[in-house]
Amino acid sequence: MRALFISDLHLHERDALTHSRFLAFIHGSAREATHLYVIGDLFHVWLGDRMLPSDAYACAVVAEFRALSDAGVKLYIARGNRDFMLGKAFASACGAMLLDEKTRINLGGERAVLMHGDELCTDDIRYQRARRILRAPLFRIIGNALPVSWRHAIARRLRRESDSHKAVTAMRIMDANAAAIDTAFRQNDTSLIIHGHTHRPADHRDDAGRRRIVLSDWQQDYGFLEWRDGEFHVRPWPSANA
Repeated sequence: MRALFISDLHLHERDALTHSRFLAFIHGSAREATHLYVIGDLFHVWLGDRMLPSDAYACAVVAEFRALSDAGVKLYIARGNRDFMLGKAFASACGAMLLDEKTRINLGGERAVLMHGDELCTDDIRYQRARRILRAPLFRIIGNALPVSWRHAIARRLRRESDSHKAVTAMRIMDANAAAIDTAFRQNDTSLIIHGHTHRPADHRDDAGRRRIVLSDWQQDYGFLEWRDGEFHVRPWPSANA
């Protein structure tokens, strides 16, 4: 088993550099994997699967994933805070399975829990309030009923508000909270958590032998996570010119 873990790609049509990195990854390292887990924020903003037919860029991304799945790679996609309205229709188009908010997997006999990670940032009270509303089933129903043109307008506004919020909020507030991390380990009965969201890639280990691996976003040069032969490795992003 060779499993790859990525998150926080934040793909959108105006970021050609990240898209070229994505294509190099999909046609290179990902083709050599048995499993690929995308743990949230594939897109910078996604407001429902009904947007797919009218979004040429998203269709191109779906086609790349579909080809990867057809080549035999098992593909899994989770929702993040930016693309919380990704649904089963999108996952099906990619040839992927849509993951739950928290997903348990087995890696060589060890239980690991995958999550996007935004639920761990409990010090950001403003965001957590918004999260409860945006993740509610009622919001999904209402959102999916909106005209596509309205959704594009909402997407633009969400991008602006998110950038503004990050600009005025201390970085420590937007990081994972220690008590929330401890609760996640206990409630999920695991000693290994893999998540993204914070854009602070690291491999944390505590005195109790618990391990929390934080994935990188794709706008910095940290790399992606690979599990193979019972060990984790951080691999560099493939060159778009390779």
